[in-house]
Amino acid sequence: MKFSLSRRAVLSATALVASGVRAQSFPSKPLTLIVPYPAGGPADVNARLMLPVLRKTLGQTIIVENVAGASGGIGIQKLLNAPADGHHFMMGTPSDVILAPLALAAVKHKPEQLRLLGLASRGPLMMVAGPHIKAKTLQELVAEARKPGARELTFGSIGPGSLYHLVGEDFAASLKLRMTHVPYKGMAPAVQDLMGGMVDVAFLPSAGNLVDLVSSGKLRAYAVCDEQRLARLPELPTMTQAIALKDFTYEIWGGMFVPRTVPLDVAQRLNDAVKEAQKDAEFRTQIEASGSVAGSPVTLAEADRFLTEQTERYRRLAQAVKLEPQ
Repeated sequence: MKFSLSRRAVLSATALVASGVRAQSFPSKPLTLIVPYPAGGPADVNARLMLPVLRKTLGQTIIVENVAGASGGIGIQKLLNAPADGHHFMMGTPSDVILAPLALAAVKHKPEQLRLLGLASRGPLMMVAGPHIKAKTLQELVAEARKPGARELTFGSIGPGSLYHLVGEDFAASLKLRMTHVPYKGMAPAVQDLMGGMVDVAFLPSAGNLVDLVSSGKLRAYAVCDEQRLARLPELPTMTQAIALKDFTYEIWGGMFVPRTVPLDVAQRLNDAVKEAQKDAEFRTQIEASGSVAGSPVTLAEADRFLTEQTERYRRLAQAVKLEPQ
């Protein structure tokens, strides 16, 4: 028994030494940052904004590789197929990490295969309507929709199973409204049809040029899906303030991921690098200029809890709307 305990102690000490050596030697070569979308999109912008600090902290060249397709599923699969040594990591979002496997039969990964290192950005969604909708407040809109014989409202999204689809369904179910989903192949045509009166409402990110479209009167904003108001639109109420809809908080976030098979000490080294980027004043200023807010530094355990909560929430929503992978 004494020999067994001693042997276990030796093995444990050996593992600790190996872990420390590995962490100190990582990274030992250039890294690849996979973005599962084309260049120029929000995820790509977030990744490139983090690059300067990541390169400085890790002391290595970092190459951005855009691997688009299958709603981000192809890029994630490439990450999972790469050597699990931490030299490949990825900028992901809830749309590709969590929702793509629920909506697309061809996407086979599971969120549990990935480890979140930390968030680059967070941006709450806004409920907006086309200028053809005359209701000035969300209360008025809902009251009109509930009148006997009223026309059923339509809401647009970037496709079945997308974040914007599930949020629209949750809104309709929460208020017991009948609403028709209108899927589009991208954000641009959905916004175009909103402005043209072809679709009534949508839940869209508050980042980018959406605030400008609201400020110019091309779109009408009803509420922000967050616990606090937007700095860029301080007059816009939260969902709770607008219609007493509590806990209706939704956001689009971008986060750094590695496969869960990457050694924990290497993941910790990357987590530390992400935290340095999150604290960088220039990075935070650039993220805020885009209409989002920078993510806050978190431990790996806290990041795990966040990803688990997000995964469980969207799986429940997908089940509630009977979403079937296409």
